[in-house]
Amino acid sequence: MDVFMVYLFVATATPLFLWNDSRKLALWQTPFIALLWTYVVLFMANDSLSLFVHSFFITVFIANVVFAHYAAYIVWGRPYLAKRKMEKAKY
Repeated sequence: MDVFMVYLFVATATPLFLWNDSRKLALWQTPFIALLWTYVVLFMANDSLSLFVHSFFITVFIANVVFAHYAAYIVWGRPYLAKRKMEKAKY
């Protein structure tokens, strides 16, 4: 659970880093983060969550990881690759 909490704090800060470059991506990530925080609250309040609840939130967690990597590629990777391509085209 501690690794999940560390990831949750990083994921919560991610929209702040994305806000200047892509507000749309930052807003799209917000529901994922809200669901992850909901899971933490449910997990702390209940000792016995069902298998469905755990499976659902693991799926949300994986979707958030995939979304974060996609957002990083869109915001930082794509411009870097485009810049490299333009530099190669000059020569």
